[in-house]
Amino acid sequence: MAKVEFAWELGAHTGHVTTMLPVAAALKARGHEVRFLLREPHAAADLEGAAEIPREGAPIWSGPTINANPLNLGEILLNFGYHEAGPVKALIDAWREQLRASQAVIANVAPAAHLAARTLGIPSFEVSQGFHVPPPAMPAAPLRDWEPAPRARLEAADRRVLNSINQALAAFRGNPLTTIGDLFAGRSMLLTYPELDVYPERGPSDYYGITKSAEGKLVPDWPVGDGPRVFVYLYHYYKGLASLADALARQRCSTLALCRGVDSDIKGRHHGGSVYFAEEPMSVSRVLPQADIVICHASHQMTAQALLAGKPLLLLPTQLEQFLITRRVVRYGAGLGIATPITRRPSRRSPKGRNTPRKHENSPIAMLATSEARRSPR
Repeated sequence: MAKVEFAWELGAHTGHVTTMLPVAAALKARGHEVRFLLREPHAAADLEGAAEIPREGAPIWSGPTINANPLNLGEILLNFGYHEAGPVKALIDAWREQLRASQAVIANVAPAAHLAARTLGIPSFEVSQGFHVPPPAMPAAPLRDWEPAPRARLEAADRRVLNSINQALAAFRGNPLTTIGDLFAGRSMLLTYPELDVYPERGPSDYYGITKSAEGKLVPDWPVGDGPRVFVYLYHYYKGLASLADALARQRCSTLALCRGVDSDIKGRHHGGSVYFAEEPMSVSRVLPQADIVICHASHQMTAQALLAGKPLLLLPTQLEQFLITRRVVRYGAGLGIATPITRRPSRRSPKGRNTPRKHENSPIAMLATSEARRSPR
């Protein structure tokens, strides 16, 4: 049987592990030796079946950010050590040490793992939601189409990354790359859908959809409430969390909120009310069918699960990939999105130019709740 490594190098939070865990579990059940090499070693360790897969920290690079608002994948990679050959060579060396006794690598956003596998002659495969696998082109496609993206800037970023990678590969007599997308050509599986692909210029491709997501076991009872049932999955540090919970409580929405590490004051304020906070991971596949509305950060997996279940979404993105997914969902009319706090302009009708506070009945939460209540009254 084979020894297969599951690699994650770039990004954050549990989604990378939940994507790979079902594949790792299936291979383990077939007798293969599997191991996680993770950027965040403890990510998603509380999910069902995760404890059965050995895990270690992945080789990563830490350093200053070069591009605060990267325009394409090339500029993203410049922020993670791909700006010079030295850091890339060090990453490849570190990954080679981890992979030397392996027969295959399955990765989710781990470019250095792919490069190391190439130098070792080990097959590698990328399971991706699309964001980090642009179509092979020079330069890689721009991600912020609402901002100017000078071709010369994009090409300069890509050429700098490629020069760093190819110099590092030369030390191992590896074949050079001609585009960043070449790193994944012939070795990637798009676990997404055309409607959620953030690269509309990709053209005809094979889309395999999401895997059966790893999840928890908790299935709480829905709290008593007069409004629709709302399933919430948010980060504990989201700045609008307290206001959101208060708004849901005002609407008397029966709410199950999964929020690891939620502030005890927020959790305590809603104890016994219509908003229930859980820190233990829930069985999303069992909770979703009972929900009327889903509120999340627009992570790919959670968003796709909600859409497949036919649930309207309120999306609260916190980073670029989530924002791009939010735009796709909103354009298809499947949900609403709030990307940043909105400062209202002074109303001509308000005295002395003061803003008239918008009543919560006109908020996105209330609009979704009212619409869903009319569609499926309880």
